[in-house]
Amino acid sequence: MRTYIDLFKIPGVKRLVISALPGRLAYGMIALATFFFVQDKTGSITLAGIATGVETIASSLTAGFRGNLIDKWGQTKPLSIFVPSWVALVFILTTVSTPTAIVVVSGFIGLASPPVNLSTRPLWRVLVGPDNLRTAYALDTTMASSTIVAGPVLATAIAIPVSGSAALWATAALMAIGGIAIIQMPASRNWQPEPQQGNSMLLLRNKQFQILAVEGLIFGLAWGLLEISVPAFSTLEGTPGLSAPLLATLAGASIVGGLLIGSRKSQTTPLQGFKWASLGASVAAIPLVFTTPGWSMAIVLALLGLGMGFAQVFHWEVLEAVRPQGTATSAQAWLWAVEGSMLAVGTALGGYLVENISPQSALFGVSLGLLVSTIYVWFYAASRLPQADKPLSESQRIEVLADLESPAE
Repeated sequence: MRTYIDLFKIPGVKRLVISALPGRLAYGMIALATFFFVQDKTGSITLAGIATGVETIASSLTAGFRGNLIDKWGQTKPLSIFVPSWVALVFILTTVSTPTAIVVVSGFIGLASPPVNLSTRPLWRVLVGPDNLRTAYALDTTMASSTIVAGPVLATAIAIPVSGSAALWATAALMAIGGIAIIQMPASRNWQPEPQQGNSMLLLRNKQFQILAVEGLIFGLAWGLLEISVPAFSTLEGTPGLSAPLLATLAGASIVGGLLIGSRKSQTTPLQGFKWASLGASVAAIPLVFTTPGWSMAIVLALLGLGMGFAQVFHWEVLEAVRPQGTATSAQAWLWAVEGSMLAVGTALGGYLVENISPQSALFGVSLGLLVSTIYVWFYAASRLPQADKPLSESQRIEVLADLESPAE
């Protein structure tokens, strides 16, 4: 942990962590806050699920567009547009009551999602330099994972004793605080996009990015199945209260994994690290189908989360190594657009499988999806991502990014 203590001594690091936290927490809250608000207002669980799903899909599909704006204009202008728009729309949602209005406003909330996470990650390179970048990425992943755990808990804690509207108000307030904090950061205001090579379709034409996007499709589907199968299975077993601690175990183990791998100074290449971490996660997921909500599932989810924590850090390094110059933000955004969209599909599919077939069928889908993803990485992607398979130091790895060849047309 000494590595992280040293990281916080670097000027600007503490401010970045504190500034990004409220906005990320708001993202962690918005889905459940919307769900509880719609359920309170209409009494319909189905409509609440639809509204939440529309938000997620709209946000995921347009993430690449927001990333492109940042790579073109810098961070200040997009944040100054999206933050107040999103906050206003969340407040507007609390004033509507008809199903059509609820779904429409929820969709606009997704479209206006502020690029808080997309703005945070590029700043690490500016603040900590190449030698500390792996540790910084691990810390960044840990922050994001922590808010994913804390956000739903906070939304529930406000919505149940007070109201869904109050949870939405708190969510909007946190986004306003976090958005303003990032906009006011000198590092954010002074951040300059990398010089772009080619046209706006540069990234999507890049063969290496396309390979990672396919892996993201498979992984996103599996992760969506997991996110819905755990709470759905717990509810069917008459123990809905186990949903939160089980998902928290998964997320907590992922945080630990990210911290552990991020603090290590090793010569492991991004690709080799990603291959072995993916294999470890897929092996850990195999017994998932034989578990039930309780200790057996918690143990498997902990091992799975640990492997995914490792994989997340190496995954970002692979993306950094192969992405074209000038796509620091849009590369993350488009990859999330792919993963997030398939995650929503996996959630819908998982709900159907649990309700109409069995919880075990959904859990089997998780294990199968992660296994297919690993096979794809080992036997197809690895040989086509040579830029990510070089035993470089952190500083050398960053220099490679500036020398990437133009993608094939």
